[in-house]
Amino acid sequence: MGHAAVRAQSERISGTSADLERWALVLCVRLMWRRASHLSLLCLILLALGGGCRCSRTPTPSSAERPAPSVRLYLVSGIAGALEPCGCVNDMLGGVSHFAALLKKDASPARLVLGAGPMLFKDPALDAKEKDQDLIKARALGDVLAGIGMSGWAPGANDFAGGAELLSSITKARLTLFAANLPADGFSATRVFEIGGERVGVAGVTARRRGGLAPSGVTEPRAALAAGLHALESQGAHIKVALLSLPRGDALRLAEAVPGFQVALVANPVEQGETNDSPTPPELVRDTLVVQAQNHLQSVAVVDLFVRDGKYTFADATGVEAEERRVSLTTRADDLEAAIAHGASEADRAARKKDLAAVNAELAELAKPRALPEGSAFRYELVPVKEALGSEPKSEAALATYYKAVNEHNREAFKDLLPPPVAPGQSSYVGVEACSTCHQSERDFWNRTPHHAAYATLANQNKQFNLDCVGCHVTGYEEPGGTTVTHVDKLTDVQCEVCHGPGSRHVGSPEDKTLVSIPERTLCAGKCHHPPHVHADWSADAVWSVIVGPGHQRAKPAKTGG
Repeated sequence: MGHAAVRAQSERISGTSADLERWALVLCVRLMWRRASHLSLLCLILLALGGGCRCSRTPTPSSAERPAPSVRLYLVSGIAGALEPCGCVNDMLGGVSHFAALLKKDASPARLVLGAGPMLFKDPALDAKEKDQDLIKARALGDVLAGIGMSGWAPGANDFAGGAELLSSITKARLTLFAANLPADGFSATRVFEIGGERVGVAGVTARRRGGLAPSGVTEPRAALAAGLHALESQGAHIKVALLSLPRGDALRLAEAVPGFQVALVANPVEQGETNDSPTPPELVRDTLVVQAQNHLQSVAVVDLFVRDGKYTFADATGVEAEERRVSLTTRADDLEAAIAHGASEADRAARKKDLAAVNAELAELAKPRALPEGSAFRYELVPVKEALGSEPKSEAALATYYKAVNEHNREAFKDLLPPPVAPGQSSYVGVEACSTCHQSERDFWNRTPHHAAYATLANQNKQFNLDCVGCHVTGYEEPGGTTVTHVDKLTDVQCEVCHGPGSRHVGSPEDKTLVSIPERTLCAGKCHHPPHVHADWSADAVWSVIVGPGHQRAKPAKTGG
């Protein structure tokens, strides 16, 4: 979503600044991704305040804060088709262009970008309706990853959703697919890179076939990874990195069983839908640093390796044992902020503010950098990928090309797809103009909300036919007598009937109040306003004073009619 357009709409929202601030604190949008491209009144108010997700308090690496490492690793876990997050809230987590901007700011040649887990598809099987769009997205994502300098990844089950041949055609010679336990064309057991004067060896394995979610021919990973380690050592690699597209428990046991890698990157081999992971602290398994970034490119694990005196056993200069505490405190701080926003009493809020101050003080102490030891050492950070990092022009251009291609394809592919017919005796959708005949004050209130221009925000960016977006920017999507991908006449934007239901019978008999729905106080917001698109603690009660307006003042709504 374009933030300039969103801010322009949000300026017209009614409500006091205190209401807005109180609402915004509740709406800490945690761990969003591209699939959630839904315009929402709630998200837009947070954007208008300049709010952002507080999910991570980890600083971005800065060359001014540390000496240059011998090798810097940027490690990504399970992007799973997440090109960018929803644009309705400022500075959300995720976005390949923001990641590209992070890499561009690091001019050091001594870096290596690697991944594990599925990169190209959000689900392990392609949905028939969304297949063409997902294939276009996968190719676009492959182009972007190659363009930002990723060297390769250990594929996950989702990567094979379009078949191994398609996967190979997308990666070609640009990206290495590390799968030592998959003896097939297009996959590599190992590769050695010359990075900053060091020979860095990479080996990877993927999960064995489970319920048809991986290609046939995958062998047991332990023997394959051990053979890969031996091959890297024989090629003179002093720094060895393992890419493990495996369930975390299996990956930790494998790191224990095959010692000799300095760093191991873990990723869930199967991603499903838009659920976002919380941060996972790193672990030391013998001398192997095991890291896992959050899925959907919410964060990237950055490991700096400092080689001293030709020694390749690295001491911990991070304080890995403190990382689990930091993650726990960060989660606690987020929960306290949400509780403060809608505390039961002033005394309750004051107590929570005191707790929050103590938590933030401990987080600040943990964030202080440790001095490097005299010998070889590593430093680790989990860096959030946020809008504040900026955008990278080539990646932005690739995204724009993708959206245009999908829009043009879907316009044609779904031109004959009509909404289901209305059953006899049931209501059809009539649109806001018909409602305004009797409800002009309500219409005037709606005109001041961003919902009244929801569709234009898509059309202005070639997204109005995008299957990831359109459903929450129109009225009656895929409902009888409603809208479809391209058939949206009179029903663009988030209109009255999204919450009040189809109104044709009510228009015909306006005196019969049972013919239109009056939503419960929870509203209809759950259709689009649900985690990870809003904070897990979000509730309509907390934002009620901003939602209500002329014609929307009913404290205890009547039960719905037909």
